[in-house]
Order: sequence, then structure tokens, then C-alpha cells
Amino acid sequence: MAKELSPKKYIETNARKLPIYKCLVNKDWESANMANIIIMRKHINGNVTVGVYLVDLTCLGIKDTFFFFNESVSKVEDKLDAKGGFFKEIDYNLAHNIVFAGHDYALDYTINPHPDFSFTKFILEEDNDEIPLIDIKVGGPNGKPHLILQPGQASKYKHIYDRLMKNLGKDNFYYTIEVSGFNDIDDEDDEDDEMDSIDDFPMGSITMYNAQNIDIDDIMNLEKVETRLPNEILNLDLEFVLRTLQIKRKDLFYSEEELEKRLEYALYQESEEYPSWMSDKYRKECNEMILRDIGNYHNLEKVTDSEEILAQFDIDRVTENVDKYQHNPFIMSLLYEKALIQENEDALKKLKPIIKRLAFQNVSHKLLLALGTYYLNEPDPSITYIIDGSNIQKLFPIVNQFSETELNLFAMLKLLVNTRNGNIKEAIYYYQFISLVLQENPLITALQFEFETLLEDDLREAHSEILKEIEDNQG
Repeated sequence: MAKELSPKKYIETNARKLPIYKCLVNKDWESANMANIIIMRKHINGNVTVGVYLVDLTCLGIKDTFFFFNESVSKVEDKLDAKGGFFKEIDYNLAHNIVFAGHDYALDYTINPHPDFSFTKFILEEDNDEIPLIDIKVGGPNGKPHLILQPGQASKYKHIYDRLMKNLGKDNFYYTIEVSGFNDIDDEDDEDDEMDSIDDFPMGSITMYNAQNIDIDDIMNLEKVETRLPNEILNLDLEFVLRTLQIKRKDLFYSEEELEKRLEYALYQESEEYPSWMSDKYRKECNEMILRDIGNYHNLEKVTDSEEILAQFDIDRVTENVDKYQHNPFIMSLLYEKALIQENEDALKKLKPIIKRLAFQNVSHKLLLALGTYYLNEPDPSITYIIDGSNIQKLFPIVNQFSETELNLFAMLKLLVNTRNGNIKEAIYYYQFISLVLQENPLITALQFEFETLLEDDLREAHSEILKEIEDNQG
């Protein structure tokens, strides 16, 4: 089976090379203070890759975002109803300024963009001085944040309300909301929210986070699920497991009130996407390496269909790249994670001392070293305290602000530790936190398989109870 570049990876590495085809915005964006921005980039084949951004200019910034990959213009316009009178065409510079005006205003109040913006931002041009600056009105009356929510959204955005209240005080922001919703939060707050269909997502784009928003009927539709890529199927399978357990095993899930007290969510709201050492130059070189390896892999597929030969090619490329890219700590991290999954002893022999050296320089590699060591069941007294620790701030007290990368690695470590120790409630907590942070990591699939195995017995028990209730009701 051909190994293809996923839509997300293509967008991250190639989307900005495609020419802008069309930009649209809702006609009333200025009066509504809510902009639906559509950016289309055209492929050589005439199809388009499209970024869609729901931008709240008064408070929340990038409230939602998604993409279409390599689809016909007519199909995209039909899905978005872009031919009607709702949208108007604008130039790219205005569209760019609207998106980043909302984005930057929200960040001023430590409100992060929707997690999927971590990759849909690559459909936009880089936000730098080459884009002419256009003044976009942001904020509510007097420039103060104005949190405007719909019924049923209270639970989802309560942490934003609380943060504004704490940081600004009630007189320094506005809100339009059903106030009772903040005092009556339960699992049914969002039951009327429209759920997504599997068909709404381009192939390869169903992440752990997206799976949470897919209708249960679709998740249980094997015909639909089995058409997806393996990692998407795993995400959907685990989402089904968690939803089933939520029905009968609520004791395995923290309440909203309990989650509000967890440190990781507070740190996430304050975090930057990447640690300071991870420069654009490092990431660009990593993307170039990935694209080159994928191209060589496809060339090899043209002359052989042997799975053994193709697998050995992957292993050899990791080993060879270690020697070539030792100057790039980002690539070393990626290769270390791949080598762990491959059980690539030659590469690991070279990488372990490199990662240990880097662990003395930054938190990211120290967490990665702890994760890799625990994954391999190789005790290392120098990092046992990280594996045993439960509070990242206490582990690294001199760090003022953690990045999403560091929080993701810490959560992956805690997911693995709690999975292997049989602590289901904590494992579920960290799994769901990882889905929020949404940073791709080669190791996550391996952790998902271990996590799924941990949940099997509880799933069977919950499933049996549900089936018995159905039979009793039918009787």
C-alpha cells in the first residue's frame, strides 16, 4: 500500500507554495465583529486547498478553524455555501489582517487559538512585515474584551470567563451569556450542539481532538470508519471507548470543577506553541528532511512492493539522518521518537547520548529522555524523579512559562506511567489533555495502543450493562 503524505503534513510543508486563488469573508463581518474567513490556494490540477477561520474579534480570537484538502472549487463552495449572498470576495492582505487581528487580541488576554490553528495557519502566509498592516477594530465597547456565548456553550468557555474575571475584574470586560449556565454545569450542557460527521473531515484530518466532536452514530458506523487511515481509526475507536465509559463509569472522569483545579490546563492557557530553542530554521530543515525522505520512499515503491524492504528503508533513513543532522536538536528529537518505535538499536545507540546531552540544556529534551527511558523500561536514576513526579512546575521550578511542546511531552509521559500502573482515571485525564494540545508525535500511536488495552476490561463491563438495559427495556 502506497505511503502518502498526509493532508496535514502537506499543508504544513507545501501549502504556502501554492498560489492564492480566492479569499472570502461574510459581508457583515465588521458589524457582527465575527468573521468567517475562507482562504483558497490552487493546485496544479485545478483543485484547491482551503483554510476556514471563524474569528471572534471581540474576545476569543480563532474560535474555530478547519480545512479542505485538494478538492474541486465547486465542491468546496457547495459545502461552504460560498455561492450565496453571505460572502464577499476580498484581497488576501485584508483577510490575513482580520485573522491575525483577532488572534493577537485574544493572545493579549492569554486566550489561545483553536488547536487546529497549529496547522491551518500554514494555509495563511507567514505573519511578518511583508504583509501590509491594516487597522482592524477589535474588542468590545471601549476596546475591552466582550465574551459573547450562545446557549449551551457555558461549560466550554467557563475557563475564559474565569480568567477574564480574575485578571481584569468584572468592570474591565463585557459578556453576553446565560449567567445561570456557569452555575449549572454538567455533562448535558452541550447536548444540543451540532455534532460533526466523519464525512466532514478530509482524509487524514481526524485527530484525537476532532474525534470528540463527531456524532456517535458515525463513530459506530463501521462502514464509514474503516474507510479512514489507520491513525484515524484508532482515534475514533478510542473516542467510542471513552464515550461508552462515560455512560456507566463516570467515576473514571474528573468533573468540570475538578478539571478547573488541574495545573496543566492553566499552564496550557499561558503557553507558547514551541520552546524558545526551537527556531523556524530548525523546523524548516526538519520539514525538508521529511519531504525528501518521503520522496525517496515513493521512488522505492515504484520498484518494489516488499514490505520488508520498505520498512528497512525507513529504519536506514533514521540511522543515516542521525549522522547528517546532529546540529539540529528538533530533528534529533524526531529521530529519537522514531527509533524508539522502530526498536532501531543502531540509531538509538547514537541518539541516546545526544538526547542526554541536550537534556542538560532544556526541559523539552529532559522530558523526552524520561519518556523514552520509561518507554524502553530502562531505569535511569538521574531522571527517576521526573517519571515519579506529578507536578511539572515543581519538577522545573525555574521555568516561568512552559511551551505546548513541553506540556505535551509531560502529558505523554504521565499517560504512559498511569497506563502501565493501571491508574485509569489519571490515564484518561492525560489522554484527553494530549488531544487538546494536539502536537503530532510519532510515539503517540504506541501510547494509544497501550491505553486502549488498559481500558478493555472496563469497556466490556460498561458495554454489557448497556446491552442488558436495552434488553430489559425491550422486554
